[in-house]
Amino acid sequence: MGRLDGKVAIVTGGASGIGRAAVERFVAEGARVIVGDTDSEGIGALIGQLGHNSIDGAEVDVRDEAAVERMVNQAIRRFGRLDIAVNNAGVGGFSPIQDYPLEDWDRVLGISLTGTFLCLKHEAKRLIAQGTGGSIINIASLNAIQATEGFAAYCAAKAGVTMLTKVAALELGRHKIRVNAVGPGLVHTPATAGMLAIPGLEDAFIHEAPIGRAGEPEDIANLLTYLASDESSLMTAQTLYIDGGASVNKYPELFGFFGVG
Repeated sequence: MGRLDGKVAIVTGGASGIGRAAVERFVAEGARVIVGDTDSEGIGALIGQLGHNSIDGAEVDVRDEAAVERMVNQAIRRFGRLDIAVNNAGVGGFSPIQDYPLEDWDRVLGISLTGTFLCLKHEAKRLIAQGTGGSIINIASLNAIQATEGFAAYCAAKAGVTMLTKVAALELGRHKIRVNAVGPGLVHTPATAGMLAIPGLEDAFIHEAPIGRAGEPEDIANLLTYLASDESSLMTAQTLYIDGGASVNKYPELFGFFGVG
């Protein structure tokens, strides 16, 4: 018997990295999952791997409110209900503040913060109408609390996600809907691969993590499974940082690695 037997979940950014690990783990624990992503090929590969009886895909840009609403409705149409949502879609950027292009700032905030809000809005609406409670989990970041050179937009967006999580938990608790966030540190994913290809940078990250390693998507999926399950039924309004202890130290000085004066 799985920890999520009979439950239905939505996972955005679910075609790769942390999202994909969450989808795989949720299905292994008995859930059926709607995978939301802009990567249609990645969605197709995951359906081929896990089977159309267990998952379905929704090609969605989380900045598009109508598309987000269709994704939530798809969960009901395809699997009959909604119990869990993991709002994982996000994107980063890098620039000194004085040179940060407005269009890049808007893209990071639009996907990572506004997109999280839009997903949460429509997931909450469905869960309230359903009347049986549920668990919503937003993906924040260590960068919600740890400042980083060149990450002005990303840090601001993820800090926003942590406060959005608290407000949503405050409002939705009366409907037995729990809202928490997870704040990963460095995790090996396709999204971090380019940055970690810079010589010495991964070693600099690991130097700041007392546990002495970077994370893997499966590490985050383990925590997401706990928050999605009834085992965490008293937990809401929390951001849980899973970073190998890096939050007690500091982020590497990225300007030096990127040649910024």
